[in-house]
Order: sequence, then C-alpha cells, then structure tokens
Amino acid sequence: MERFLEWRNRVADGDSERAIAVRMGIGNNRVGRHLRESDPPVAETVIDFARAYGVNPVDGLVAAGLVAQEEALRAAASEPLRSASTLQLLEELTRREREHLRESGVEGEQGKRRRRRAGIAEGLLT
Repeated sequence: MERFLEWRNRVADGDSERAIAVRMGIGNNRVGRHLRESDPPVAETVIDFARAYGVNPVDGLVAAGLVAQEEALRAAASEPLRSASTLQLLEELTRREREHLRESGVEGEQGKRRRRRAGIAEGLLT
C-alpha cells in the first residue's frame, strides 16, 4: 500500500483528496475509501485517477499491486511482436545475432556456427 500511496502523491503533486475528487468528478469520500483506505486500492478508481491526471493507468495498477510488473511488461511487448511481419522479426534476429558476434568476439567452431546461422538468416531475408 505504501508504494501505491507514494505513486498517488507523486502523480497528484500535492493535491488534496478534495482536489483529486473534483478533478476526477467524484465525491472526496470515494477518493479516500478507494485510494487511501482500501488495501489494495480499487482498480477502477485507480484507473480513473490515472486518466484524470494524464498518466498511464497500468503504472497505478502495478504500484497498487493489482498487476505484477512482469505482467505489464509482457502485455506491452506482446502486441508489437504479434503485429510485426515475419520479415521484420527475421531482420531483428539477424541484427541481434550480428551484434552478439561483434560484442563477444566468438571465434573457432562456435564462431563459425554462429556466422553460418547469421548467413542462413540473411539468406532467408533475400
């Protein structure tokens, strides 16, 4: 709860519960019950609060402990990956493999295998 209250106070930038309620268009008793007294805070009110202050509601849900950070990150990454074309994914994999080869300076048999895989991936792109 402490983490959420810190987030709420940072977002509200010193606004009183009354000012928060006015901004959200709800009663200040609801703000107190849902965003201060309830443990965990009420998800719907956390979302409404975040939107009223123009911040990402997911950050509030994470701060409240209603959504795990890992879940939020997975959700944020999954849609762009799904919408990427196969060609875009292959180009990114090839770029990462080349970068890894440069950074690691891998030589010998292992380096040959990695370079061959990068070449195969490059061939798939053409």
